[in-house]
Amino acid sequence: MTKRAVLLGLLGAATICGITFFNDMVMRGTFLVGNFLPVSVFGSLILFLLLANPCLGRLGKGASLKGSELAVIMALTLFACFLPGRGLMHQFTTFLMLPSHHMRTIPGWQGEPTNVGLQDVTDVDALTQALAHRSQDDVETSTRGYLLRTLPAEIGRQDVQTGTDGSSALATAIAALNDMLDDSELARLGLADEELVLPPYVLRITDERTRVPSHAQDLTRVNRAILDALFPKALSPRKPSVLEHAPPRMLADTRENTTVVLDGFVNGLAVGDEPIAFTEVPFAAWKRTLLFWVPLILALSVAAIGLSLVLHRQWSDHEHLPYPTVEFACSLLPEPGKTQGAVFRNRMFWGAIIGVLFLHMNNYAYVWWPEKLIRIQTRFDFWPLVELVPIFRKSNVGIWNMFHPNIYFTVIGFAYFLATDISLSLGIAPYAFAIAVGILAGYGVTIGGAFLQPSISPFLYAGSYCGMFLVLVYTGRRYYTTVFKRGFLLPAQDAAEPHAVWGARAFVIGCLIFVAQLVAVGLDWQMAALYTLITIILLVVISRLVAEAGVFYLHAYFFPCALIWGFLGATSVGPDQLLIMGMVSSVLLIDPREALMPYVVSGLQLADRSKVKVGRTATWGMGAIVLGFAVAIPATLYWQYRYGAIRTGDGWTCGGVPKFVFNANSVVRRTLEAQGTLSLSETLEGWQRFGEAIPTGQCVIGFAVMFSLVLLFTFLRHRFAWWPLHPLLFLVLATWQSRMLAFSFLLGWLIKTCVTKYGGASLYQKLKPLMIGLVAGEMLAAIIPMIIGAAYYFITGEPPESFSVYR
Repeated sequence: MTKRAVLLGLLGAATICGITFFNDMVMRGTFLVGNFLPVSVFGSLILFLLLANPCLGRLGKGASLKGSELAVIMALTLFACFLPGRGLMHQFTTFLMLPSHHMRTIPGWQGEPTNVGLQDVTDVDALTQALAHRSQDDVETSTRGYLLRTLPAEIGRQDVQTGTDGSSALATAIAALNDMLDDSELARLGLADEELVLPPYVLRITDERTRVPSHAQDLTRVNRAILDALFPKALSPRKPSVLEHAPPRMLADTRENTTVVLDGFVNGLAVGDEPIAFTEVPFAAWKRTLLFWVPLILALSVAAIGLSLVLHRQWSDHEHLPYPTVEFACSLLPEPGKTQGAVFRNRMFWGAIIGVLFLHMNNYAYVWWPEKLIRIQTRFDFWPLVELVPIFRKSNVGIWNMFHPNIYFTVIGFAYFLATDISLSLGIAPYAFAIAVGILAGYGVTIGGAFLQPSISPFLYAGSYCGMFLVLVYTGRRYYTTVFKRGFLLPAQDAAEPHAVWGARAFVIGCLIFVAQLVAVGLDWQMAALYTLITIILLVVISRLVAEAGVFYLHAYFFPCALIWGFLGATSVGPDQLLIMGMVSSVLLIDPREALMPYVVSGLQLADRSKVKVGRTATWGMGAIVLGFAVAIPATLYWQYRYGAIRTGDGWTCGGVPKFVFNANSVVRRTLEAQGTLSLSETLEGWQRFGEAIPTGQCVIGFAVMFSLVLLFTFLRHRFAWWPLHPLLFLVLATWQSRMLAFSFLLGWLIKTCVTKYGGASLYQKLKPLMIGLVAGEMLAAIIPMIIGAAYYFITGEPPESFSVYR
């Protein structure tokens, strides 16, 4: 690991974190990252090996980059790839800010005013008696006493119920109570009064050290809650807005200078096309929330990197996983004394590159000059086949993509290197699932549901993921036991690599910090630990899909918060706990197609294949993540405050992610209130929640079925050599990503099957460079339009014509 490799790797991480948002959301180009085979990384590698490295080689010995150096550069860049795109920054800042904007326009989110109104008085007589009760003890020692002493003396002495001036007397009493809303002493006494039962949201908007509201808006909310608690029989409790239930640290601070902080974020601060100064971005409004989220994400990053170090030896050496994305990169890296890999000297490799590149470049040119060129179709229409199997129409799982498939040469190339049972399973998964769902629909069973809420569909995916995780743990149980024993200085019979031992320690420490941070914002430690476990399961299994099957474009389709909700029930978990977990899911897991851990797993394997120390790679990789944060956050905020989040966003980042969890929480609160269990749900804590658990029956059944099928298929695959299907089938089912790639996996499976059957092992080996060329050609076809589009934008100031191979 040379110094220049590390520096270039960190530079690559900083560069991709600095320009991705601009490319993706301002220029609207092909996503620089987009999936676990980022074209910005792999495409740049191909360009560098084609153009730059041979030139460097002519400058003298040692000028060109060696294969191991390029591996380090790629690995460190991959570590940071989860930050700038769909993995985080595309929706990170919009989620933290736009809920405050949406609350203006969504009536269901808005709370009641803090002022006491006539409609809030439920019992006039009770209010009169409460205000008239002024014992000496009350006046001197209690919150009630302070309130009554501070109110005008005539309040409570007039008969507001039967007197001739009853209406005016009631109005006077209400006005006096409203005058107390700005009284900081009332807030201080009320928050310290253990006899008052205040709603949970009140404690979240008070300063943790002084226990006094830190802002005038918060002061009125706290005092109104205190008044409601002092006069429970006379006043109707105020219903807060949906955002008031969220811990303030989990959202951007919009209380000061709203015009710049919120409206500037939504619509932009720039006048016309004039740029804004970097100092115009109101970073102060983001300080509070970033001080929560950045350490939380870094803690999870430490845990993910540590666990990747633990898994690495088991997966790469003990189970011999193929790592298709890494194998593709290694096939390109220079051999000792060379500037390019041996595959660059193969004619079949160049034939594939030229063919694929010509096809995509023709289609790219067609986007610019549609009247002069003819588009070469890569999408085909098989819709008439649906008429042969009408059950597909009933499934409602997005069959349009399945019967209008797009050809992805990258997928075909990867499928050629996979075991046939894997590529076949990935190819038939959405079709088989659509048939099964269509049959269930005939019996009146629907599996769909809303985002971040429990329904049968996400529990099917969750069951398969948990089943696969159990298989993985069982398969490597001896090695993992040894590593963790040595990590905690316990005696173990077998040896373990130092990097794996330190990885186990980092994993545990990272998880503990992650849990502690969730507890700090109000999540019960039991819920925090359970949430963390499910998150780890999700990350591990996604990483396995990338390492074993080369599925570089995927989604888990379930979320820890919804899984916990379905198993325990809304009453047991409580809306406040669900809201916190849902907000964390909205930031970290809402689109795991760019999650951290698969990049780490691939980066470590790439380093190991190039004889680079895995432990040092992981350490520098964590540094790349920290550097990436320092670059990505200011860069993203600058473009959003310059052009506005609406212009630099899309329906997903602006209208979807910032709403999902709050819509779900609004629904669950209204449901619990209608059922009369809202108060019970707010009083439960810790282990009490498990005692009140009411699982959602259909969801649990779906989970159990998929969990069992994964175990069954794993057993059959290991017991019978002829078994044709892999349990990975149940991990992808009919996700949008699976439907997009399935047909190409089937083509790759068919090609490999025909080659091995009719050409034997020799032909299979000869065609490997051809398949590598298919992948390389599509990588080049994706990155060349990026370069052209960037040049066009900087010359003309206008966004280029939209073209993408993957998005």
